[in-house]
Amino acid sequence: MKSYRLDPDRLKGQTRNVILLYGITLVAMLILNFLRYRGQEVNSNTYLTLGLITVMFVLVGWNSIKQRKALWDQYEIIVDESGIRQKQPKAAEMFVPRAEITGFKESKFGLTLMVKNGKPVMGIPKMLTPADYEEIKGIVNGWVQNAKPVVLDVEVIEDVRALLPEDEIELEPEVEPGDLSLEIPEDQQPPELPEA
Repeated sequence: MKSYRLDPDRLKGQTRNVILLYGITLVAMLILNFLRYRGQEVNSNTYLTLGLITVMFVLVGWNSIKQRKALWDQYEIIVDESGIRQKQPKAAEMFVPRAEITGFKESKFGLTLMVKNGKPVMGIPKMLTPADYEEIKGIVNGWVQNAKPVVLDVEVIEDVRALLPEDEIELEPEVEPGDLSLEIPEDQQPPELPEA
């Protein structure tokens, strides 16, 4: 069993992208408001609007950065012989058994695992370190090419009665097979359709 986490170096890039996104949008909004009120009397409502816009963008940007950090801290992929398990914040833990993986597709965002009916079920992001991503890709590729059934360690039970307590063993069924017959009336006719 091996555990994989997102690449900490890529968090810096994500944080930079969030700051640029909200910063550029904020500057554009302030310029548009300045042009809108140019040549007009500026009153307290104008300053209040510009202040609220600034506060809103700063809070939303800060929240976005906090969410990215939480994702980087809590995201984990665990690969073992039985399959792949994915843990991430604010989402249910997901497990895909090895036997159900029938294929994968690679895109610019990462690897998408496919199951028996061809539906995508799990994504492996490229935000992992390049070595970890290639290792998972190689493992999944090996599973798909060498598909074999997973054999569980199971003991064969010859006599079930030896395992059950005496009071739970019931030799006679409670219902007779003749009691299960269904009675269908012979005069049953299909309903008449109204004429058009």
